[in-house]
Amino acid sequence: MSLLSVKDLSYVYSQGTPFEHKAVDNVSFEVERGDFIGIIGHTGSGKSTLVQMLNGLLKPSDGAIMLDGVNIWDKPKEIRRIRFKVGLVFQYPEYQLFEETVEKDIAFGPGNMGLNEDEIKQRVLSAAKFVDLKEELLPKSPFDLSGGEKRRAAIAGVIAMDPDILILDEPCAGLDP
Repeated sequence: MSLLSVKDLSYVYSQGTPFEHKAVDNVSFEVERGDFIGIIGHTGSGKSTLVQMLNGLLKPSDGAIMLDGVNIWDKPKEIRRIRFKVGLVFQYPEYQLFEETVEKDIAFGPGNMGLNEDEIKQRVLSAAKFVDLKEELLPKSPFDLSGGEKRRAAIAGVIAMDPDILILDEPCAGLDP
């Protein structure tokens, strides 16, 4: 069984209005544990819409997203739990930052998972190290960081939740090589 299976997925913006626009049309694919998948396409081709459906930020107009063999929309009130398993770093991850300190920002997701303080602290330090974010930056405001440091902090916040699937929506856009 695939870790993630997408079957006949479609998404229509402003459905039933004169502004109706089909952003994703009948997409199917499967992801096995350990796979690295790249999705390429022109600006406006629906890539970001697609990845936002994969972790339940958007509900598909048609089709199904199966995580470990279960449709993620079978229990809509539990969709938040899917976001712990399918981590999403937005195209401009620095816009994901909102807490008073970098440490609190990275700890936000693990805190919402109901983990104890020791586990949260360990995950914050581990995630910061993973993205090469210096420990002395943790007590600083995320808004005082450079652009690259903000990206690292946002990625660390998703990594700290230890998701089964990590989705990066162009996290290097606008960065120097």
